Amino acid sequence: MEKNFENEEILEQIKTMSNKVIGLSQICEALGISTYEALGYINDLKNQGINISVKKFDDDFRVFNRGEKSLDEDNSYHFKTNEDNEFKFVAISDTRFGSKSQQLSILNDIYKKAKENGYNKVILCGNITEGLYSMNNKYADTTFLDDTLRQADYITANYPKFKGIKTYFITGAKDAKHYSSNKIDIGKRISDNRDDMIYLGDTSCNIKIDNTNMLIFNPRLAKTYTASYRAQQQIDSFRSEDKPDILLYGGLLQMEKFSYRNVECISVPSVCATTKEMNDKRYSNTVGAWYITVKTNSKGEFESIKAIDSVYYNTAKEDYLHINRNNNKKVKNNDDYVKEANKLYRQMKTGMLVEEFMEKFDCSKRELNGMIEFCNTFGKKVNIVKSEEGNLVFQKEIHRKISLNKPPMELSKLNNTKLCVVSDTHFGSIHQQLHLLNRVYQEAYDRGIDTVLHCGDIVDGNYPNRPENPRQQFLHGFDEQAAYVVDMYPYVEGMNTYYILGSHDETHYKNGQATINEWVSRCRPDMIYLGQDVGNIDINKVKFVMDHPGGGSAQALSYKLQKRIEGLESNFKPNIYLAGHYHKGYFFVYRNVHGILIPALCDKTQFQQKQGLANYVGACFLDIWSDKRGNIQYFEPEQILFNKNDMWDEAGKDKNKVKQLIITG
Repeated sequence: MEKNFENEEILEQIKTMSNKVIGLSQICEALGISTYEALGYINDLKNQGINISVKKFDDDFRVFNRGEKSLDEDNSYHFKTNEDNEFKFVAISDTRFGSKSQQLSILNDIYKKAKENGYNKVILCGNITEGLYSMNNKYADTTFLDDTLRQADYITANYPKFKGIKTYFITGAKDAKHYSSNKIDIGKRISDNRDDMIYLGDTSCNIKIDNTNMLIFNPRLAKTYTASYRAQQQIDSFRSEDKPDILLYGGLLQMEKFSYRNVECISVPSVCATTKEMNDKRYSNTVGAWYITVKTNSKGEFESIKAIDSVYYNTAKEDYLHINRNNNKKVKNNDDYVKEANKLYRQMKTGMLVEEFMEKFDCSKRELNGMIEFCNTFGKKVNIVKSEEGNLVFQKEIHRKISLNKPPMELSKLNNTKLCVVSDTHFGSIHQQLHLLNRVYQEAYDRGIDTVLHCGDIVDGNYPNRPENPRQQFLHGFDEQAAYVVDMYPYVEGMNTYYILGSHDETHYKNGQATINEWVSRCRPDMIYLGQDVGNIDINKVKFVMDHPGGGSAQALSYKLQKRIEGLESNFKPNIYLAGHYHKGYFFVYRNVHGILIPALCDKTQFQQKQGLANYVGACFLDIWSDKRGNIQYFEPEQILFNKNDMWDEAGKDKNKVKQLIITG
């Protein structure tokens, strides 16, 4: 029998029927239309942006509705640098809108600081929403928005909007639930409703900054214990011609920065408090943002990247109940259920007799319990307690004013500390690079730095148990190496070097109870000894630990540093933890500690070559903004690395050709 449907109704029917794979003949039979008519309607749906696939299968066609179309497959976007060949942006990730752990107050603060400091672009690296959980999922009650359209509408209404600032974003693994469950590309839906929010694609996007390549992505793989593992794994998978200059990634809830295989890697932290799911999976969660400047050369090729971190050490409990826009006015919610919950909540005054309420609203005890459950569902917490007189009364949970440990807007109100950090100079080794150490000190002087920290292994030491050791050195024994430090270590008037001794330095004590620090500190007042293996120093009330661990390197850059920071007692953690010994360069925030591996100033040794160990040669420059208590509000760790072209590998060349750097006046 022929069926009569209106065109719009047929389109909706085909959309619904094809949510599961269905034969074209089945559609034609159900709707009473011909094959070509059905294909015509499918074409109309495609023109509307619905991604329907039609494929030949045996004697029929199979039809499947994949939902809203994503962006072009190449997912690429182009930016230009400014007149100074710079591209500035703020990097954030994992805002998780819809979660009860979202932090809209912190997000607003990040945008305010971006505006204040001249950043007009924000790149969000995925998981803009919390996604969806089924009703029987154990985490279903951790969301306050439980469907796709409500989350999309909420973001449209409440995501920060500042004149002149645009947000460029990808979607992540959490956002993908909207597509798999409802066939809605939520990134496209948000972008269609907010002209200041530009959707770059699902999971990843290739960004071209002049001729510099930056890949932003949100991995679908689970977070691992070892912070750096996923990024290293991603870069190891690249062919050389596919490697970007910069890798910017979210989804891992961490803040890290390092160079690996000539790729600058930056992990972008969350803007969401720790959720129940994160706790259950033992995921550490850092909250904050990066303020990034990419600089290109005259040809538009990558030259350098500077990144300032801003960490929020405290999050706001139940921030989702305090929906503040940038104008600090409460957002009106037009949801009828929310209105009803607010109305009931206002009527249940703290201290009011339950009996009085039941009489006023003519409700039974069961209905009253239902009203309380209704209010609780929308975050309006009400309990029934006994008063001092023994009567049953209402008691509301008070949501106190949110107080964030957030950085002041003006850097001028903060203490600014500039430092240089070096390690593993190995004086006396044929692989030492004194000329590079001189370059580092010259740079420190040019930057106005008056404090350098050295994290151990100043000299190469003496290992009688290693027969090859003598021919790997041009200075032998304690006297020659100690005298060389006194005579050749850079001297800059007004600049002090605070140092610890490492395992190589300690061999002189083990062999003959001679200590480098006795000679060096006596002969060089500008060099101050802080300890064997570990030293502590406070600068502008910022607490530093300088460490020279033992043991070998791990394959993942972060692993050894993570274990060291995990061993710190909670009440005695420093603000910054500096570790030498491993000849690696790496930065991350872990347990609210800024941890840094300091590169060596020595070329790869025979031992490293045999063990297949990487050797980073360079130094770190730290720019720190802290409050009067020493709490770090902004932090820029800058790593300067040297390559083979910078180093001398001729035995003893440093001794014969390089003079001591002396700067006076």
